[in-house]
Amino acid sequence: MENKTQEEASTIKVSSLTCIDLANPNFQQSAVSLKQACLDCGFFYVTNHGISEELKDEAFEQSKKFFALPLEEKMKVLRNEKHRGYSPVLDQILDPENQVDGDYKESFFIGIEGVKDDPHGDTPFYSPNLWPDHVVLPGWRATMEKYHQEALRVCKALARLLALALDLDTNYFDKPEMLGNPIAVMRLLRYEGMSDPLKGIFGCGAHSDYGMLTLLATDSVTGLQICKDKDVKPRKWEYVPSIKGYNENLRSTLHRVLGNGQDRYSIPFFIEPSHDCLVECLPTCQSENNLPKCFNSLPCYIETLDIEVENKTEEEVSIIKVSSLTCIDLDNSDLHQSAVLLKQACLDSGFFYVINHGISEELKDEAFEHSKKFFALPLEEKMKVLRNEKYRGYAPFHDSLLDPENQVRGDYKEGFTIGFEGSKDGPNWDKPFHSPNIWPNPDVLPGWRETMEKYYQEALRVCKSIAKIMALALDLDVDYFNTPEMLGNPIADMVLFHYEGKSDPSKGIYACGAHSDFGMMSLLATDGVMGLQICKDKDVKPQKWEYIPSIKGAYIVNLGDLLERWSNGYFKSTLHRVLGNGQDRYSVSFLTT
Repeated sequence: MENKTQEEASTIKVSSLTCIDLANPNFQQSAVSLKQACLDCGFFYVTNHGISEELKDEAFEQSKKFFALPLEEKMKVLRNEKHRGYSPVLDQILDPENQVDGDYKESFFIGIEGVKDDPHGDTPFYSPNLWPDHVVLPGWRATMEKYHQEALRVCKALARLLALALDLDTNYFDKPEMLGNPIAVMRLLRYEGMSDPLKGIFGCGAHSDYGMLTLLATDSVTGLQICKDKDVKPRKWEYVPSIKGYNENLRSTLHRVLGNGQDRYSIPFFIEPSHDCLVECLPTCQSENNLPKCFNSLPCYIETLDIEVENKTEEEVSIIKVSSLTCIDLDNSDLHQSAVLLKQACLDSGFFYVINHGISEELKDEAFEHSKKFFALPLEEKMKVLRNEKYRGYAPFHDSLLDPENQVRGDYKEGFTIGFEGSKDGPNWDKPFHSPNIWPNPDVLPGWRETMEKYYQEALRVCKSIAKIMALALDLDVDYFNTPEMLGNPIADMVLFHYEGKSDPSKGIYACGAHSDFGMMSLLATDGVMGLQICKDKDVKPQKWEYIPSIKGAYIVNLGDLLERWSNGYFKSTLHRVLGNGQDRYSVSFLTT
């Protein structure tokens, strides 16, 4: 291969993969082979799958006919927001760290169509497919629908073997909330044959698939490569040859496609559980010595949740959706990888989770316990530390009115603000946001101040860590925000909140009115009581609100107006609010400017 970098020098190796025979009556034997393949590299072949060579050849022939159409004809079925239809060359960029353009491939998405009465019938991944004009491509739809059904059947058969390999019941994945009503997307792909790794040009950038497993059919043109250990530098890439059968990907292994001057066609089939499946560690994959892990590449994906909200207005009808947010792992040594994830989260919604942040659950629990003790005090005791003109201390119920257009009175919450104390010799010592804090009587709440000061320092440390990744996401130096005039001497307020649980949007009553934060970012810890909602596009009417669930061990982060201004509107400062649901709710918000 010409123009090989140090990394590319290893790509002449051809990987040897295990073959799994789906006609083998000894399921346990096949499960043992599959398990070893998953441990070795996450890729294997399947044979005797039951998909005829005639059907496969017909699907490839029809695929080639579609991609040979004039671009204007293909653009008539351009991919919509439900992930159906045609995607042009360069439309997707899977490895932004190493690619200068998008992938040199074009594709066509076909998925499962939900039944008309299904609640997911018009949601992404279940809505009706787009089809080329049957006059232009007669028989095209019928072939693709037949192939889709056959590929789905094979994937379900593999899932049964996978269940056995994981010491589960053979039908574990066949439940309605898993593969009984799956997300199953078939993509027709055509690669132009262009690649030059030195110049950041790839047929398909390096990535791992986000779903459960992928069934891949290819033509005989070599191009697919896998990297068995992405953490070893330089990466070792191996070609996966096409044999008369199918490739299967089960471990989420990094892979890519290099062009070799020839057009290349393939049909990957991606299968995932239903929208209603809660993705969590399988029971046989965890123990006291092997606790469930949280992975930064897996969005905490809960797409729908049945939540009853009384007195819904037209606007409120959409509030049954639960948003899926990206997880950023602060323990990830590859800051640039984290920056790519963070950047996409900032573009998508301006909200994300952070994990492995270093704040112990014990300290967090202690801070919440002390917060509850303060708010449980008699009002006359709390009023002794009433918030002053320097924004320190207690704010009673209805003290703030964040959405005067829709609220009839102030927020149904009370708060307590603790801030950054500047040096006594500093010019800002007695100014708002830098002056000394106000503290409850230590005889009334012993240990309260010490806990809050400790939690404050930990939260500030986490925000500074996030700021470094944020700088990289904005193509700045990693320490750009750590200068003295920025986060070296920040305005950083920690606000303890107690919400009464009252809300009636039809009467203008909110626990916390809709608003965006004015600072750089906010780090939010909650007690698990549902209430926080975001509106990703405030200009769309009626506004669409989505709940943000609390995840144990993770903090919620959202961007503020300052970062939106700094990025010239590139990143979002997203509208958010809190609805009560009849329960008291507590949170600790840490806002940095």
